[in-house]
Amino acid sequence: MRPQQRNSRKTQKDSFPPLCPDFVIELRSKSDNMEPLRRKIQEYIDNGLHLGWLIDTKNKKVEIYRANQPVELLDNPTSLSGDDVLPGFVLDLQVVFS
Repeated sequence: MRPQQRNSRKTQKDSFPPLCPDFVIELRSKSDNMEPLRRKIQEYIDNGLHLGWLIDTKNKKVEIYRANQPVELLDNPTSLSGDDVLPGFVLDLQVVFS
């Protein structure tokens, strides 16, 4: 293996693989800081993510990330819809927030 290939593989190990899901959920635990979670979802968006939910269970808030759109902020929502990424999927947040 050439050194260039070895370095390329090391870089891939330290970052996202060259693929991206269409949808992710990040749940903030009580000890998590929001900024690293926001950066993580933004990195997913930058790599092709279509829909991301950052659920702040501590404050009962949700940040919805969609490709090419501003972040949508929700305060104490009761549910979330999967939009066209997960048609028909609805997450009951009363269970998550309890």
